[in-house]
Amino acid sequence: MGIGHSTVRILHSGRTTVVLVLITTVGFLVAMDNTIVAAAAGSVVTDLGTGVGMVPWLGLGYAFPFATLLVFTGPVIDRFGARAVLRWGGAGFALGAFLAATAWASVPLLAGRVLQGVAAAAIVPATLTLLRSALPPASRTTGATGWLAALACGLAGGPVLGGALSQYLHWRWVFWTVLACAVIVPLLAGAAPAGTGDAAPRLRRAVPELVRYRMLTGSLLLQALWGIGVTGVAFFTPLAYGALFDAEPGTAALPLVIVALALIAATPLVGRAVSGLGAGAAVAGGLASVAIGLGTLAMIGSELAIVLRLAALALVGFGSAFTAPLATQVLDVVPARLAGTAAGLLSACRELSGAVGVGLAGALVALGPLIDGYTRALAISAVLTAVAALLARRLLLPRHTDEVRKIR
Repeated sequence: MGIGHSTVRILHSGRTTVVLVLITTVGFLVAMDNTIVAAAAGSVVTDLGTGVGMVPWLGLGYAFPFATLLVFTGPVIDRFGARAVLRWGGAGFALGAFLAATAWASVPLLAGRVLQGVAAAAIVPATLTLLRSALPPASRTTGATGWLAALACGLAGGPVLGGALSQYLHWRWVFWTVLACAVIVPLLAGAAPAGTGDAAPRLRRAVPELVRYRMLTGSLLLQALWGIGVTGVAFFTPLAYGALFDAEPGTAALPLVIVALALIAATPLVGRAVSGLGAGAAVAGGLASVAIGLGTLAMIGSELAIVLRLAALALVGFGSAFTAPLATQVLDVVPARLAGTAAGLLSACRELSGAVGVGLAGALVALGPLIDGYTRALAISAVLTAVAALLARRLLLPRHTDEVRKIR
């Protein structure tokens, strides 16, 4: 006796739900891991007695292996499937969180962060590949929106949770919390469909083919400028605000919460802006907002200026939401067989530029007083994002240009 149409629909609906939950879980986990550690950085260096010089390494230890390996995990995903990569990557991420939570010195702590970065290089592009290969067309917009919303929730929740845990319990609970979220990923991956993408060529063949897509190359450059500009100052924001206002970790992380809440508020507007204005104009407007916000914060410096400061932080978050098309538009135009490699390149660019941003901000902070170095980093970040805003409309070609190449 055959399976009825209603039963088939229920099975497809159940698998779609699993994929959507997996996508949002990974998005939340990766975003939270960045911000929750940034909020606890001050407590970590105080407890371990390492000094401020270790702060950028808490970010770089995670971001550098994440960024450098992302380029190579794309073809692996296309070859072995996103589900298998998610299972192993999720387990590795959990193990890295365990090592960091039980670390007694800086070396094992950084080893845990490195392992988390290696695992993240697997689970992020695998998740973005499922968005294309394991969801029906009608659900892909929902999946992309859920991914962005999960990122925003992770950005908003991480600073609050990290600050509160390190202030009222201990910074180790930051990593225990990440561990609790990361054992979920292998379980969800086991229940998800394998996906429909076929095996991709090796990286040396895939990349030359992908770089012919102007939407991809333009997105990579814009994402790099935004990542260098925003990620570094974001990582040092809790530390700087703690020194500026003599605030506890929970309070010092609130500026990142404001940025994240503004990003969440802007998320529903992104799709409409892209439909009405085009990807280039929407991204350009968002990057211009980020540049204005960062520039305003740099001009404020160490002054209180609460209202102006809050408005500038909100502008940074609001504008950052409009960088989402840098990924979604690319995944729409590249061939399905190269989706994993394209996702890996985009994620690698984001993380590598973020690592450069953290290193740059750390170097500027090391040159002088913390607040002065942070202000210099804000000014440079404003310039970089302003340049990206000016380039966006020219670099992001209309979608039909790449669609023609996709057919060929």
